[in-house]
Amino acid sequence: MKNIWNTYKSSFLLLGAMVAGGIAGAFWGEGASVLQPVADIFPNLLYCCVVPLIFCSLTSAIAKMEDLAKLRKILVTFLAGTIITGVIACLFMMIPALIFDPGKGAVLDLTEDVTNASASLNILGMFTVNDFPLLFSKSNLMSLIVFTVIFSIAIIMAGEKGRPVVYAMDCMTEVIVKVVGIVMKLAPLGLGCYFAILIGQYGQEVVGPLSRGIIMYLLVVLVYYVVSQTAMAYIGGGAEGVKVWWKGAAAPTLTALGTCSSAASLPVNMIHAKEIGIPDEIADIAVPLGANLHKDGACIIQILKIALLCSVFGIDYGTPRNLIMSVVVAVIASVVMGGIPAGGYVAEIFIISVFGFPTVSIPIMVLIGTITDAPATAINVTGDTGLAMIIARAVEGKDWIKKSAGA
Repeated sequence: MKNIWNTYKSSFLLLGAMVAGGIAGAFWGEGASVLQPVADIFPNLLYCCVVPLIFCSLTSAIAKMEDLAKLRKILVTFLAGTIITGVIACLFMMIPALIFDPGKGAVLDLTEDVTNASASLNILGMFTVNDFPLLFSKSNLMSLIVFTVIFSIAIIMAGEKGRPVVYAMDCMTEVIVKVVGIVMKLAPLGLGCYFAILIGQYGQEVVGPLSRGIIMYLLVVLVYYVVSQTAMAYIGGGAEGVKVWWKGAAAPTLTALGTCSSAASLPVNMIHAKEIGIPDEIADIAVPLGANLHKDGACIIQILKIALLCSVFGIDYGTPRNLIMSVVVAVIASVVMGGIPAGGYVAEIFIISVFGFPTVSIPIMVLIGTITDAPATAINVTGDTGLAMIIARAVEGKDWIKKSAGA
């Protein structure tokens, strides 16, 4: 028992704080919002770690590669894995939605005006910024990754003169990881407050007209979380891969649940990847990219929105056209919505344009997205390390865990 406590002490503390916060929020209601300033301290500090961690660790990982063909293989495998797991996530929500109508009996108020339904559809704009300081913002992580890859290749081309830069990046990465460790000491307080606010503000929504769809969603994401993460860990590393993945899964999962932010969870998730033993050149590329592009949880939300609104507006969701288009829209919207600057309504606009829903349905979709955001973020975040394990097997071979353990 003592060994279990010592191994999972931090996870138990995080879970206990979030349960206590949820209970407090249930009784406190919307008044729990007074805890917002305290709750913001923890994610704000994590946000400060994101940019330097990505820049330093990714630069070091790529610059130390002797074969750039490996980089290409990592990126191709990542892209294929993102699309495949996104489609599978859609099917996980689609099948229950066809069997149990998520919008049955729902009477929704669709009279609310939408004051701002604009969104940036500049997909290419996510890859660059027009001023160097803008790179170092959590809002432009895709641009930062693109610049860092170019910067790393330039270091390789510089040869001997680039070696001191690589050494400096190595040292900076180690220091930033220690900073993250210090920040995590505040995690129980921050996540407890966040959960109190979340339950206080939105706890009543699950007993209203959206209750059927939300309960179905929660059951689906729970099953998907267990099945998908176990499957990816097994494909990536066999039985040992499953063991090492689940051993450290609590910290990134609970951080994602509490902050509802892939960016805020990124430093914790990268540490989890290192603990698993994923090679640095893979973890430092796949996990940051995954935080922007690999969003299985968001795919599940988009399918829920489409199925529920089809029910509300009397549209037959079960037609081949609607089923296929819902998967296409869900995967595309989920991939680009987090990477496009100021693209807050991209997913909603995609859905409306394809299925012909009225514009006034946007507030309902935003509400569904808000209520379901926490578990979706947990799926998004934890799936990145699972995908990185699969990439490690594709690039390094099936014995990569043994190699990393013996290193």
